[in-house]
Parts: sequence; structure tokens; C-alpha cells
Amino acid sequence: MKAYWNSLTKEQQTHLAESVGSTRDYLRLVFNGHKNAGFNLAIRLEQETAGVITRSELRPDIYQSSANNVGA
Repeated sequence: MKAYWNSLTKEQQTHLAESVGSTRDYLRLVFNGHKNAGFNLAIRLEQETAGVITRSELRPDIYQSSANNVGA
């Protein structure tokens, strides 16, 4: 996740933050592992990144990876 965040320009980071109703500074903390994304923020980030960042990456304690559900 950190690599994805760092690959974005500051303008792209700001746009992503605004798109999900957050701030660039808060998302920086989330992508660097210092804060947890909330339930809704994790969903919005997955949608806005077109699945590049998944809700299960952001909150594995809430959302199980679809790979873990295969054959369940």
C-alpha cells in the first residue's frame, strides 16, 4: 500500500483524498500503516482505486481476502 501511495503525485493524493471524503495527511497515515481506515473509508478507497487497494488489505480484521474464501 505504501508503494501505491508513494507512486501518486501530490495532486493525485489530494484528489484521491477528496474523492473519498478524507484528507491527504490522513490517507498518508493510513497508507503508511499508522492509522486504520474505517469501515466506509476502506470501501471508498477500494472503489476509487478500482481495486488496486482492497478493503481486505486496508482492514483484514474486518474484511477477509477473497482468496481466503475460495472453497469455503
